[in-house]
Amino acid sequence: MKKKTFSWRAFVSFGLFMAFLMLLVSGTILYLAPPGRVANWTNWQILGLGKSDWQNQHNVFALSFVILSIFHLFFINWKAFWSYIKTKTHEGLARPLEITGILVLSVFFVTGTYLKITPFSAVIDFGEYLSSSWEDPQSKPPVPHTEKMTLREISATFIPGKSPVELQKTLEAQSINVKSVDQTLEDIGKKNNISAQKVYERLGISSASKPGMGRGQGKKRQ
Repeated sequence: MKKKTFSWRAFVSFGLFMAFLMLLVSGTILYLAPPGRVANWTNWQILGLGKSDWQNQHNVFALSFVILSIFHLFFINWKAFWSYIKTKTHEGLARPLEITGILVLSVFFVTGTYLKITPFSAVIDFGEYLSSSWEDPQSKPPVPHTEKMTLREISATFIPGKSPVELQKTLEAQSINVKSVDQTLEDIGKKNNISAQKVYERLGISSASKPGMGRGQGKKRQ
């Protein structure tokens, strides 16, 4: 029996299929995902991955798809590809109407998407509607990107009467592990398998607390 050798053609073909499949799945999930401010605050996940994780997967597999496509065209099927290009180029030049049509259509797609005109606006608006549907007014962060704030910043911004160390002890009393007062809510949440929102709620900060308090800003002169 003849021993089977490693087939680069099969390897690249399967790789292209897997990359395409992952791009399809990750692209669909990102289209349906909530805005980053909501995803990060509530620790939104699908299949154990957060939005940033899916974005990373999408970017990496997009790059792998490009690399495998180049390898497939220029190293495995170069002769067939070049022969096809020459044949189709000759045929295409003999059909200027078709070439002009696809170029105009491509420009229309790019311009229509950029300017958000119909029917492209419908696709864009539907995606934005799906994203905004995840937002709950009751669970919005008090200020944008609160999850990126450290306990030191939380103390200075919301409750200047309480030191960062006191906030750390408050969390530790509830069995939440905190390494330092310079750790962000998002990082604390990930280390304890809870959302940044839950960490903030465990601090017991009054909803009446306003950002900017305790920073010595004083009253503005009229």
